[in-house]
Amino acid sequence: MTGTTKSIVVGLALVLTACGGSKGATTAGSSGKMSAIEAFGLTPPDSPWSEMSVADKEFYMVGKVNPIMKELFERHDLEEYEGFDCVDCHGEEMREIKFKMPAPSMYVVPPEGTLGHKGMLATFPETVKFMQETVTPAMGKLLGIEDFTCAGCHPSSAPQGKKKSAAKKRPSAKKRAH
Repeated sequence: MTGTTKSIVVGLALVLTACGGSKGATTAGSSGKMSAIEAFGLTPPDSPWSEMSVADKEFYMVGKVNPIMKELFERHDLEEYEGFDCVDCHGEEMREIKFKMPAPSMYVVPPEGTLGHKGMLATFPETVKFMQETVTPAMGKLLGIEDFTCAGCHPSSAPQGKKKSAAKKRPSAKKRAH
């Protein structure tokens, strides 16, 4: 079985398992179940990301990246990120843009050293710390991209024709349920 085939088989198994799984972040200590990070590890794909087919990338994202990122985001703030899924990173327009990253609807991360960047740090210090210390390094490892940065997911300037806006918080799990 090739590395790609193994990834697809693992991805399908995970999708089927995830659909029937419990809500919320779990770790081996809290529920007796193995967490996604424990099960899969923060390791890159078998093939370089840039050489993977669209189908292989999709299976890898669904089968490994999403469960791990869901775990990280829910562990950080369960109320805010319960139900974390593809749209949280790829945006509502993900299908229309064929999952291209950075997603234009994601929060604009201004270039470092600019007034906008300083304002973002002052306004969202905990979120920036979580993204810099947890999300960005984990995503870089999962994609096998050593120099992965915020710009891998976030635009650094507002798309033409759109005004730069403050971060839109996703509705919390409680608000989405109503």
